[in-house]
Amino acid sequence: MSIDQRLDQAFALHEQDRPDEAFKIVSDVLNAHPNDPKALSLAALINMKCERFGVAYSFAKRSVDLAPGSWEMLNNLAMPVLCMASAANDEKYLDEAEGYLHKALKRSGDHPAVLNNLCIIAVNRCQPELALKWGLKSLEIDPNQQDVRESVAYAYLQKRNYQEGFLNYEFAIGGKYRKLTPAHGEPYWDGTDGVRLYLRGEQGMGDELSYASVIPDAVKHGNKITFECDKRLAGLFRRSLPPEVVVHGTRHNPELRGWREEAEFDFCAPVGTLCREYRQTKEDFPRTAWLKADRERRLQWKALLDTLPGKKVGIAWTGGLPNTFRGRRSFSLEGLLPILKTPGITWVSLQYKNPDDEIEAFTKKHGIEIKHWHRAAQAYDYDDTAALVSELDLVVSVCTSVVHLCGGLGKKCLVLVPKTPRWFYHLEGQTSDWYESLELYRQSEKWPVEKVAARVKELCA
Repeated sequence: MSIDQRLDQAFALHEQDRPDEAFKIVSDVLNAHPNDPKALSLAALINMKCERFGVAYSFAKRSVDLAPGSWEMLNNLAMPVLCMASAANDEKYLDEAEGYLHKALKRSGDHPAVLNNLCIIAVNRCQPELALKWGLKSLEIDPNQQDVRESVAYAYLQKRNYQEGFLNYEFAIGGKYRKLTPAHGEPYWDGTDGVRLYLRGEQGMGDELSYASVIPDAVKHGNKITFECDKRLAGLFRRSLPPEVVVHGTRHNPELRGWREEAEFDFCAPVGTLCREYRQTKEDFPRTAWLKADRERRLQWKALLDTLPGKKVGIAWTGGLPNTFRGRRSFSLEGLLPILKTPGITWVSLQYKNPDDEIEAFTKKHGIEIKHWHRAAQAYDYDDTAALVSELDLVVSVCTSVVHLCGGLGKKCLVLVPKTPRWFYHLEGQTSDWYESLELYRQSEKWPVEKVAARVKELCA
């Protein structure tokens, strides 16, 4: 078998999501031919799929050094560099990736793969007009590109064009983050009302909370809903959604899906698909509270909070994952000092992960105590988090799932929004289209920490 045939075999395995087998073949080729540009470039693609971005970069950079005239290899090099911008929290990588792509564009003659990556960079920079320029040009050449449609969707959503945004977002169905998993092979929902609809939660906790807020609209249109969600949200959803909605907290626990055996549905869809039908304009968002925290747990938290002095204010200072630009929307406690030194407040941590060491060091340095109760961490049961948040006087948060929880509960939340935010937070304005209780404080040349501190003082006077 020739080298090209072996690499074609490896690429086929890569496309079938069998990276270990694919990389074994590529590795064997590189052992004998360490300077083969095609093998190096394929090694980069395989490691990209495994989210080993630095490793992918090394392979891709070597392939470009060996074949500097190849637009394909320049394009492949841009992909790990783009991901490194998020993982390393260094925006300079976006500039580097864009440079490679413009070189690739000149050599490829506007190839859709290059245009799509330019679209992704513009989305990550919150430049929706530029993103649409690249994305729509790519779709003119080849309209059947799922990944381009998803990028175009985010550009439209950044512009608050919800109709086009959620329509294009549907092209992500079947991809890595929006898998279609029918209960019994039922078809994907086409928007027909008055049907038995199986909905499945998707992506992270914040997405599941915000998209689930649209379920009452689907019920009003005569649909019988069964909703499979994250088990941490099941109790909260059962209490908050219309009583006719059946909720199963088995999204990540397939061994507990015995309920499916006798269930019958006409259609299935990820829960975010509801937005395609019921969130087409800004006016379609009711912006009202819809979540209901558990009454007994609220009483327990109230009793505990009443033993503490002053106003009780929640604080969440880190959010996101390495591949979702965590660094853009996270703080150290030191960075929030102007807010945390506001007198007359007991601060309550709403952090997802254990912050004990960070809190201890901060308290030792500044004498400011921050309470953190592990039972309220969403890693266990978000019902406790919801009950605690309901009893707080105010919340200050970066862009994380706590914001969606506060919006759903109707709790006043001051949100620190980065200069380049996720589409949910829009690109301008202090109010949210989703929830009335959110106040958005945007980063410009610097973070508006002093402004938020002044607002905290005003609200807690």
